[in-house]
Amino acid sequence: MTTQDLTAGLFKLRFKALGTNCVVQFRAPSVDSAKGYRTAALGWIKEFEKTWSRFKPDSLLCQINASAGKTAIQLTPEQDQVVRLCEHTYRTSREIIDPSSYPLTKLWDEAAQRDEIPSEEAISTARSSVGWEKVEFSSGQIFLPEKGMALEIGGFGKEYAVDQLIALARSFEIEHALVDLGRDIATLGSPAHGPYWVVGAENAQELDAPLHRLAITNQALATSGNGRRFRSIGGERFGHIIDARSGWPVKNDLLTATCLANDCLTAGLLSTSACILGTEAGMAEIDRSLHTEALFQTETDTLFSRSIHLHLIAS
Repeated sequence: MTTQDLTAGLFKLRFKALGTNCVVQFRAPSVDSAKGYRTAALGWIKEFEKTWSRFKPDSLLCQINASAGKTAIQLTPEQDQVVRLCEHTYRTSREIIDPSSYPLTKLWDEAAQRDEIPSEEAISTARSSVGWEKVEFSSGQIFLPEKGMALEIGGFGKEYAVDQLIALARSFEIEHALVDLGRDIATLGSPAHGPYWVVGAENAQELDAPLHRLAITNQALATSGNGRRFRSIGGERFGHIIDARSGWPVKNDLLTATCLANDCLTAGLLSTSACILGTEAGMAEIDRSLHTEALFQTETDTLFSRSIHLHLIAS
């Protein structure tokens, strides 16, 4: 669905995809350009979800996983790019985010359905099927060499999609846009009413109020955390992010990590890594990265990176 604010020249595209509510706002040079971008954006998202969703049995991702230990799967150039992003995710996160960790995700999802914490033996068995280093891929194909191995792209898929919709906007000569796919956000230029887009950082403790509002332009924002998304098992709360190194859901004092970067993929990788590493090591990683800022929410405090105050809007 598309609506248009004629006074501001602002188009708004609202849809559901990737398991979440999505909004794209943009100022187009013409109605034809707006219509072209709308068609291209919705088409791209539909194809991406059809190809990479683990919830669609006929998706390429499910075919790759079903072929583990059996045969290699051929890839188009576009599909090959996503596989290479798996490698990028693993290396950039210093091997903390492992795209082959779906066996652990599945184990804990099933544990929540049974309301029974998995045994150490079950966790160890699932962990033995995890390891991006084992994956065999070259230009045009991928092979999971052991039965039981499986991939998921939840660690970067939505953020990658955000960046792709921004790239599509540029191809239609759109200079001002905001893409929001379930609170993973990237911006171009500015809205009609001011020099910055104003976005809210997710608040794990107050659902109806942002933790802080930030002013950004030509930047992206991503939030990760266990504050709102978790599994309840045996009356105990377990975060939805799993540390593939231990096989257990992440457990530390960090509720949410909101990161700013030049692109949403980078912001997402940093925010997820921070949630696994914890507040001190996570913020150190932010400080080591160029053109990135962050704010972390714990049970008792909010922590800020060195220059995040340049983006904060007073309440």
